[in-house]
Amino acid sequence: MSISQVQIGTMIKNGRMDLHLTQDELAEKLDISSPYLRDLERHKGVPSLKLFCRIMQTLNLSADDYVYPNSNASNDTYQKLIRLLTQCDKYQLHVLLATATALVYPIEEQ
Repeated sequence: MSISQVQIGTMIKNGRMDLHLTQDELAEKLDISSPYLRDLERHKGVPSLKLFCRIMQTLNLSADDYVYPNSNASNDTYQKLIRLLTQCDKYQLHVLLATATALVYPIEEQ
């Protein structure tokens, strides 16, 4: 079993659960069989590129997490923030960027 199967399976399962979908509901949305989806979630197999893209879009996931893995990939809070960012408008993104910058790089008091 390769690490890519584990990453993909975990991303699918977590994304599905975040959207409160059953395996059967997600399989229907993706137009695949439920047993095949169960296998993917259990790290048995890798979807085609076309299916991978449909999965990412349907679950509102970023393929960057798979293509460019990082140390926060398994952090649930980080994953939820990433998904929320995709729902923000330009102003909300600007506010979030300013807030995150202030938290990461606080201005020292004079």
